[in-house]
Amino acid sequence: MAGIAGSPQDEEAIGAVMARLAHAFGSLSADGVADLYTADADWTNAFGTSRTGGAQIAAYLTELFADRHFAAGRPLGPPQADVRWLTADVAVVKTYLEREGQQRADGTSMPVRRNFSLKVFVREPDGWKIASDMYMDARDDSTLTTGA
Repeated sequence: MAGIAGSPQDEEAIGAVMARLAHAFGSLSADGVADLYTADADWTNAFGTSRTGGAQIAAYLTELFADRHFAAGRPLGPPQADVRWLTADVAVVKTYLEREGQQRADGTSMPVRRNFSLKVFVREPDGWKIASDMYMDARDDSTLTTGA
């Protein structure tokens, strides 16, 4: 994949989509989120909930943002993001975000969530959209013992 890079305008456009998504999570408002995703986008959160298409994703996020347990949390800062260009029309964005104060469904507090996501962006006629989005939380346990 050496040598593939997006133009400054493409980088800026993807950054604008990322900023709009971060604003949605920070303000707990899914307004306009459907427009950030392709009509057939696949989306899976860290708990295994999946949705298809911008409209379903936005509808789920509207419910999630209204949930008092989720709404108790706040991002500790903007997401860190790295872009990897696969072609001139496809980019993968890997993000990391920390969120504090979120609660479990039973109301107990969660530790600071260390959340990663992997987003596949595609160029569509009306701009850059997210075609696939998967989230996962970092865990403290390990399956590999090193240094033995």
